[in-house]
Parts: sequence; structure tokens; C-alpha cells
Amino acid sequence: MIKLLHLLLLFSLSSNFLFSQTYAGAPSDFFFSKEVGSQPMLMSPGFISSGMGEAYGALAPGGDEFYYCLMEKGVFSAILMTRFHDGFWTYPEVVPFSGEYLDASPIVTPDGNFLYFTSNRPEHEEDLVTDWNVWRCSRESGSKWSSPELMQFSDENRNEVSVSVDHRGTVYFSADYDGGTITLDENALDIFRVQSDMHGDWGEVEKLPETVNSGYPERDPAISPDGKCLVFSSPRPGGAGTSDLYVSYKSEGAWSEVLSLGSKVNTAAYECCPMFTADGKLLIFSSSVTRKIPRQLKYSTIKKWLLGPGNGSGDIWYMDASTIMKD
Repeated sequence: MIKLLHLLLLFSLSSNFLFSQTYAGAPSDFFFSKEVGSQPMLMSPGFISSGMGEAYGALAPGGDEFYYCLMEKGVFSAILMTRFHDGFWTYPEVVPFSGEYLDASPIVTPDGNFLYFTSNRPEHEEDLVTDWNVWRCSRESGSKWSSPELMQFSDENRNEVSVSVDHRGTVYFSADYDGGTITLDENALDIFRVQSDMHGDWGEVEKLPETVNSGYPERDPAISPDGKCLVFSSPRPGGAGTSDLYVSYKSEGAWSEVLSLGSKVNTAAYECCPMFTADGKLLIFSSSVTRKIPRQLKYSTIKKWLLGPGNGSGDIWYMDASTIMKD
């Protein structure tokens, strides 16, 4: 009996050691298959993609932190984080600076020093009317972040709802600057950019040209780390679903006409919230595409379909970014 207990203990310790060491060299391999190509794959079903409405997935530069949102439109939107610690990925938790207001679009800058996000939180506690703005936290130590600060370029009378940053620190965001009121006007959303100088002062906000911005909403800009490839979502006519992903390329200072990412990405459902990993190798996005309802209905199969990924609430997917890049 004692010998059996010793064997069981040894097996348990060996299993934990092996499991903890499996991803020690490349923690993000736990989430992302090296076999992914132009056909998107569902990200970590049951752990990240759980059927609860996941969106805005963002992998930190070191590959050991993953941020994303749990969202129910108009009800809540919170930023969650899981990190690789002592050989394991931690259970996702709401980050300390989120959970009270509507927060979205987290992105860690390619240098790992800042975390940008958008939020409808007030700048001052006494503010009675709030809008969506771009906020930023500074990394203090490890996975700890400073209290959020409102970005100087944010317009207190309009809404910025999603954000992305390239390796030069240029910030791309979607905003309703052409809207008529402080209330978010989703039909007026376009894509803008702003850059800071060597002293950290922000320049003039620039609206991207008509090759990108149309007469329809443009949302969720995702800029590649090198600043040459822009992916975004839009419900413009001619798409496959209620919202599709499109791409534009920058060459000699000009943005190309946009192209659809095609039928492998865009479905009859809702695709949105793209984001490049810091190394530019993967494109992460959200989709509300649904799995087929089980042909033979049983309580167990119905429950699994309703309470799991692919139920239409929104899940996180990823693909090889090189398949959409231009040389």
C-alpha cells in the first residue's frame, strides 16, 4: 500500500513537472497552434473562448500575458487577463482597473511599457455625462499597471471606442468625430491616427483617407507593428455578414483601397475586434459564428451547445498574419 502511494505521488509530481515545463519556453503555444494558416482557428475553447461573449483579444509582447474582454452590449464590458506564472496560465480575472465602467479594446504596446484601452469612465467623479475615450496605464512591475490616465488627444465631447498602437507609438483609433452629439453615434465612426513627438507631446489627430474611410462605419482598427497593414471591421454593403474584416496597405505614405479578408474569415455572422500580436505573426479577432445545432437533441447536447463556444455570443479566433501581408 505504501509503495502504491509512493508511486502515485511520484506520478503526480512528474505530471505536474512535465505539464509546467511544456510551455515554459513559449507560453503562448498553449493558446496558438503552430499549424495555423489562412484558415482561422478557435482560440483555446473552454478556457478563453467559453461562449460568454469574448472579444478584443491581445497578447502582450513577452507572450506571457493575454488580455481580452467579456462583453454584453449595453450591459457590461470588462477587461480580463490571464498570465503565465510558475509554469501555468492563471485563471482569467478582471484586471484591477476594470469592472466598474464599460471598458474595451485593451492593447499592450509592442515595447510592453503601456496598456491602452477605451472606456466610458468619467474623467472626474462629478461628471454627469460620460463618453468613450482612450485611456492608458503604465507598467510598474511584472503584470502590475498604474492607474489609468486619460489621453490628451481624446475629445471630451465625442467618443473614441477602439484603439491600436504600432512600434513607433502611433495610435490608431475609431471615433465618431463627425457625429452630432456626445452620445455615441456608431454610424459616424471613422478611423483616425495620432503620433507623439520625442517629448511625449501629441500632434494633430489625422483622419485616414477615403481609401479607408467610407460613408459607412469603420471600427476596430488593428495596425500591424510595422505600421504598414491596417485591418478593421465595417458593416459596409457587399460584405458577407453584418460586420466584416477589411485590410488596407500603406506604401510610400499612402493607404490602398481596402480589400475584404475573404470567406475564410468573414461569415454571415459578425466579425470584429481584430488585433495583431506584437511580433506581427498572428491576427486575432472575434466572431459570432455559430456551430450547428446538434441533430439529435438531448439535454446534455443542448446544454453543451448553449453554454459553450460557438453559441453566437462571440468567441476569439486567430490566423497566420503572413497570409494577409504584402511583401
